[in-house]
Amino acid sequence: MYFPVGWPKELYSPLDGSPLVHICTSQDRTFFAVLKENSLTVWYCKPSVQIVCFRRSDNSVYEFGANLCSKWKADSSMIAVTTAKGYILFYNVEFDDKSKSRLLYVLSEDKWVSNKRDIVESPLDDHIPALKLTQSAYIQVPGGIKSMVCLREELMVATGHGCLQRIKWDGMVNGDMTIELNTIPFAVDLQYSRATQLTDPNVYVSQIQYSQFIGGFAAVLSDGRAAFITASSLKFEPSQIVGVWAQEITDGTAVAVNHKYTLMAFGCKSGQGVVYSLEESTGTLSISHKLIVSNKDYPDAVNVCGAVSQMKWTPDGCALALTWQKGGFSMWSVFGALLVYSMGMEMSGSLSGDMFQRHPVSLIKSMEWASEGYNLWIISFDKCRDESNGIVANDTEAISNRADFPKLMQLQFVKSVLTVNPCMSNHEHLFLQGEDKLYLNPEDSVPQLTDPVLQQDAFICPSTFIGTRQWQIIPIPQSYLSSNWPIRFAAVNAQGHCVAVAGRAGFAHYAHNSRKWKLFGNETQERDMVVTGGVLWWNDFICVACYNIVDQRDEIRFYPRDSKLDNNFCQVVRVPSQVMLLNTFRDVLIVLCADCHIMIFHLKTDRSNVAVLEVHKIQEVAIGNFIPHPAMVVALTLTTIRTEMSSVHVGLVSASARFVPQEDEAESIILNVSGRLLMFHRDRSGPQVKATDNIERPLPFCAPKVVASSVENMWFSSMTNGSKPHLTKALWLGCGAAGVKVWLPLEHKEDQSKTRSFMSKTIMLPFQVDIYPLAFLFESGIILGASSESLSYQNYKLGERGWPYLQLERTSQVYLHHILKQLLRRNLGVHALEIARSCTDLPIFHHVLELLLHRVLEEEATSKEPIPDPLLPRVVAFVAEFPEYLQTVAHCARKSEVALWHYLFATVGQPKDLFEECLVTDKLDTAASYLIILQNLEKPMIARQHATLLLDSALEQCKWELARDLVRFLSAIDPMEAESPQPSTKARISTSSMYPTTYPSPPPLSPTDQSPFGYPPTAVRGRSLSKDDPNTANTSTSKDVQKNKEKVKRSTSDPQQATKGRSPSGIKEESAEQFFIDTILSRHARKLLGAYRVRDLACFAANLEDYQLVTWLRKERMRAARIEDFVGALKKVHEDFQWPLPVLTLNALQSFPSSTSLGSGSFTLLDLDVNGEHKDNTALRNSSPTTITGHKLPQTPDSSNSTAEILLKPQASLDMSHGTTEHSDTSSLLGGEFESVDSSMWSESGCLSQLERMSQELANKGPPQSESELRYLFHIVLEAGCLEWALLLAIVLRDAMAVVRTVNTASLTDTPLEIVARMREGLSFVELWATTECFGYKPFIQGIEKQSRLLQKISEQAPPKVRVKHLSTSSAESTNATEQVTQHIDREVTPIIVEQDKEEDPILAKADQTKYDCRVS
Repeated sequence: MYFPVGWPKELYSPLDGSPLVHICTSQDRTFFAVLKENSLTVWYCKPSVQIVCFRRSDNSVYEFGANLCSKWKADSSMIAVTTAKGYILFYNVEFDDKSKSRLLYVLSEDKWVSNKRDIVESPLDDHIPALKLTQSAYIQVPGGIKSMVCLREELMVATGHGCLQRIKWDGMVNGDMTIELNTIPFAVDLQYSRATQLTDPNVYVSQIQYSQFIGGFAAVLSDGRAAFITASSLKFEPSQIVGVWAQEITDGTAVAVNHKYTLMAFGCKSGQGVVYSLEESTGTLSISHKLIVSNKDYPDAVNVCGAVSQMKWTPDGCALALTWQKGGFSMWSVFGALLVYSMGMEMSGSLSGDMFQRHPVSLIKSMEWASEGYNLWIISFDKCRDESNGIVANDTEAISNRADFPKLMQLQFVKSVLTVNPCMSNHEHLFLQGEDKLYLNPEDSVPQLTDPVLQQDAFICPSTFIGTRQWQIIPIPQSYLSSNWPIRFAAVNAQGHCVAVAGRAGFAHYAHNSRKWKLFGNETQERDMVVTGGVLWWNDFICVACYNIVDQRDEIRFYPRDSKLDNNFCQVVRVPSQVMLLNTFRDVLIVLCADCHIMIFHLKTDRSNVAVLEVHKIQEVAIGNFIPHPAMVVALTLTTIRTEMSSVHVGLVSASARFVPQEDEAESIILNVSGRLLMFHRDRSGPQVKATDNIERPLPFCAPKVVASSVENMWFSSMTNGSKPHLTKALWLGCGAAGVKVWLPLEHKEDQSKTRSFMSKTIMLPFQVDIYPLAFLFESGIILGASSESLSYQNYKLGERGWPYLQLERTSQVYLHHILKQLLRRNLGVHALEIARSCTDLPIFHHVLELLLHRVLEEEATSKEPIPDPLLPRVVAFVAEFPEYLQTVAHCARKSEVALWHYLFATVGQPKDLFEECLVTDKLDTAASYLIILQNLEKPMIARQHATLLLDSALEQCKWELARDLVRFLSAIDPMEAESPQPSTKARISTSSMYPTTYPSPPPLSPTDQSPFGYPPTAVRGRSLSKDDPNTANTSTSKDVQKNKEKVKRSTSDPQQATKGRSPSGIKEESAEQFFIDTILSRHARKLLGAYRVRDLACFAANLEDYQLVTWLRKERMRAARIEDFVGALKKVHEDFQWPLPVLTLNALQSFPSSTSLGSGSFTLLDLDVNGEHKDNTALRNSSPTTITGHKLPQTPDSSNSTAEILLKPQASLDMSHGTTEHSDTSSLLGGEFESVDSSMWSESGCLSQLERMSQELANKGPPQSESELRYLFHIVLEAGCLEWALLLAIVLRDAMAVVRTVNTASLTDTPLEIVARMREGLSFVELWATTECFGYKPFIQGIEKQSRLLQKISEQAPPKVRVKHLSTSSAESTNATEQVTQHIDREVTPIIVEQDKEEDPILAKADQTKYDCRVS
């Protein structure tokens, strides 16, 4: 409602050695009287400058005493000042005729600012007048002055002798109207039941406040009791005076009266405030609410703060400022919601209690609200410091540096627009207004999405209900503020794109799309209207309720937004009296006038001209008999909600006269009168009356019914949603300390004709919230609010902390679980189920169920009283209706204390049963939550058994992160405690993480440059990769490579690694546990590899910490790594990696000779490239070895072979997917070395075939990520010696060099003959499959025919034995061995590729340096 922002402003006051003692504002809050002990100064509100000072002489101070308190006359023409010796000094406030133009300050705009408006001469009110103070009279009051209050032309003065004297402003005492306190009869009500008089003559009135609306005085007596003093007439004659006790008040210290809400607030020595309301029927003072800072907000606030010292209501009566004697202040809403308190701010700034008491602005001696409540003027001081400090009174410089010297300061506030302008559009947005800026929810200024699909995707912006300090701040133009401060009304349209403000005169509006303000072009028109009843938006029209100064009449004006802001474009509707409030309901305008009449208008735009609005009055309702005063009406609106009484009336009428209202018809009028909600519903008890012109008249309204009390704000949706009728047709009420109440319609699914009148149609549900509600997201189940957050800074110059800087922060809270809980408590579970099912699409729905279960669990499990009918079983049965049941129970238990688990699981069932149900339904993440519960409730052995089951399921479903956590969980279980009894459940446990802190979860993994599978850094291999794949190039240094290779050689079950850092006594048990885990992991790894799921195997190894895949593959190369079905494994790899099968182009098929079939094998690799494109070998042989179709190729050291063989090189540089990569119109598809080729080359037929061939190659390649993964896996299996898988992956990649490397590895190492035989057999099956099913593989298979024959020769001989030795004789034998190794490479690829491979491949590189004795023919 009211929220402080920024730092307070310290106003400079001339120092004369006299401290500030009191501050008082005039009735219109334009002038402030600032009182010192020996002087009186008058300040102007905006800008805050001193106008005049009257300094009393030393003789006057000695004779009359120092100044204590001051009061303004109602017309601001005089000031009364009380002194310490019981005198009242009267001062006249007049304009200073000697000053030039009677002005002290003149506001002028910057000469560089161009004002396009028609400027007229500003009246006197636009400038700061020059005033003079003169003492006119004085009077001495016997007994001293304890308190006084202004009564129009008189002062009511409370004396120390127990009298209430009436003193006129000329200093004369009205003796006939003097009231003796001991003659007033006091009772508990106005029925004079058991009325008594005061017997103690020493009792007097210490504090007194007057309210014309309440009709009496609120007083605090010197003995601490409080009372309400009134009379039968407004003259307050002594014989008519009676008193009503405020019960329970025995230590009163302060009092404040709220005129608008007719409330009386009393402060007590206990540090709390008690607010009373006067019952109209009996005249009893009943407690409305109490103002208590709870221990949750600030521990031991009563002892820290002390007694209440000051209480001041805001000008609009919507908030109360309260201060304490020991320091600190707080803000409360009208019905007791704590908005802000300084103790909490200072705690956030890390101020200690001692520092809190010495805070310069914590101790407030006097305070007053400025106009519209934007500023709070305070006099603050520090009485805890030593006031002597050796400083003399005339040392003004030293006095000014004293921190305990009182200071005049201003606290800045922003407030909700609902306080003064509660129109319908303002209810739908989080909208606050300050004195020079507006605060709007950022999402409200973003244009709405028109695409239904996009609307679903952007259903709720996370920042809407996540606390943040981000606001859409709209500054109000200075050209409007300079002459129209303060801003009184503000409104935003339904979409949140346009705002309008109204100040002292005229108004202005702002459009977010253009980011421009519109002001009146003619300033005279702006000054001739004063907005009195509010501003609102209806479609593209601005509706203002104003007073026309020129014609001296009240009007309602409608200005089109798109037109120029001028009276020539507005539509004017005259009203008989001043408009107090106005609001809209769809196309209906409702207006409350000062004559207690409500007028209803129908709004409609002209079809021919949308800028013209048609306004028709359709009804007028007199409510003077039901409200005490129109100024006490806080808000009014129309609604479709009907009361139970109106529904009964409809049911009692005859069938012929029965009228069923439409869904969008305004059915009732709701008024908020001083916090009481009155509903006027339509009278449908009889037939509708028709006018003479046969036009149906609107139905009249019945007498009102009180729906709720203590209501601050009300909200309801302007649009109804058929899928969520309960939430969009409900009425939401903000009730201060009582929380929120919702008047919920109960939708019955039965036929209307069968609806029974005794069944309830609505229900009022109350619930508490943790924030102050300012807006509702009806369909989302979210409440939006605001709060002030503090940031404390250290003042190093003074060595102390200053007042904290306050920031405005948005807050939010879920409310849906409160409604569900209240309905279940009232046995209305059917309606709760309907509401919940309509909200299952909300992203917060699972959180709603958790909150519902958690709140009920804590209430009942911690209750000290027996609960005969517990609510928890019903809540559990309700949650079980939704698929989130298991997850809700698990999360609720994890977020609750362990001591509550037995109560919870006694209702929901055993955790083991729920765990097994999660496994059956494949909810593994939820099962992991139950695993933690089992760990705390059962023996560790049982937890280990369930963890093993969950680990198997997680591995089976490829839940790698969960599997990693489970492995860590199993490793953390101490074998010595496996058979120990279950732990105690009385202690609290931390629920911040999924697992205990002894085995924290590692940070999220991110893919690294070395591993496309996202291997953790501990598992990255140091294997140097081939240069033909730049995406997998290893940039690590040689030291890292050696280190990683050493790490790869040890598996997790290696005894050296397992026993490192462990005590000898625990080696056996730890090794057994680790062996048990390794067995599970190895079993699953064999299962994956046996099913040819190599990609899942790679992800499995990447996500498990320190899992040595190379070591494991090396062990399993003769067992699980065997490939029984080579073709099936090939298909599985294509499927898992989303790698397309190769296809032949149409040109390749058409170019085949008719007598040649695909299976004849009559053509070689020179006839077809790897993509299946047939080439003319004759043309290639006749062409230059270094040219292709006339374009130069890079020269090579050895280019004797045909240039067609160049096409065998896999174009790894084209690392792109045909379906996923986008290219610009000017980018090159071939890479950087072809960017300089001109466009003429593509006109030749040869290049067109090349382009087609390259396009086909792109189509045959998979995604770049898949290629990186395949190449990485190839190097892994090659290093592990799994040559069957290396050959298969090379075939999938269609990488001839990879096949050559694999075959060379098989021929140069101790490769078992069985593996070589299976490799040759697998190639045969692939060749057969390519011939019969997949023709796209045929060219590549024929291209590696030489390698196939080499495998055949190896398999027919004994296993190769590699004997590495250095021969000192001739190098002929070494050269022969090298030629045998490389002869097949030379036939397949160009020398460039061979040299590159020798440099990279360690086997080929070593073949040139070491002499081998190889028995390979």
